[in-house]
Amino acid sequence: MANGYPITDSRSGYNAEKPYEGRDPRLSDAVLVNGEKFGEITICTGTYDTKTDGIDLKSGESTRTGYFLKKFLRSDVNLGEPKVEKYHTWAYIRMTEFYLGYAEAANEAWGPDGSGSYGMSAVDVLTAIRQRAGVETDYIKEVAAAGKDAMREFIHNERRIELCFENHRLFDLRRWKDLDHLREMPRAIEFSSETNFVIRDVRNEARDYKDYMIYGPIPHSECMKFSNLQQNDGWN
Repeated sequence: MANGYPITDSRSGYNAEKPYEGRDPRLSDAVLVNGEKFGEITICTGTYDTKTDGIDLKSGESTRTGYFLKKFLRSDVNLGEPKVEKYHTWAYIRMTEFYLGYAEAANEAWGPDGSGSYGMSAVDVLTAIRQRAGVETDYIKEVAAAGKDAMREFIHNERRIELCFENHRLFDLRRWKDLDHLREMPRAIEFSSETNFVIRDVRNEARDYKDYMIYGPIPHSECMKFSNLQQNDGWN
């Protein structure tokens, strides 16, 4: 939530009947939700409208989760113009990624409040990131007081939020060996009207992630170059 607390905390103020009110501003920066305007278009992801953006309405054309990507997109592009002189910019690497990487390392080395000889702790980094996003930061102090393990989990979640749709999540989960999340079913929000909705699994999206898939296969061409090079387990 915008006050910094997770929706599972009683202090968050989360209202399940109005799931998008009072949320972390980065939610609306990253995705389009039901009823939101994008440019001059009002997005309807529900089943109560016949537009092609409704959930599961048209295979390959509509949303499967009840959300559409908004991050990195420009709402001022008019596709009806004969010539569109505007570009879609992708972030290959951002300063925030460096900061989050440092926060993760600092927490492992010195705990949530330690900084070694670098003058900045994991708490300092996460506070700065949340302040820039317009999220209150009191909750960070509570997490820090709970210790390194709690802060590690917090940093993992902050990477999920801040770096979403930037091609980090799969590789983060693999290096953390977080098999539970790698196997987790993606969820969908399905509106039957403007205010009524259900949360369900995305249809036909089971994730069968085996333990050995933490490590990828070594290309066969590389194995052929050196007879002592052994293929990673599970990929033979």
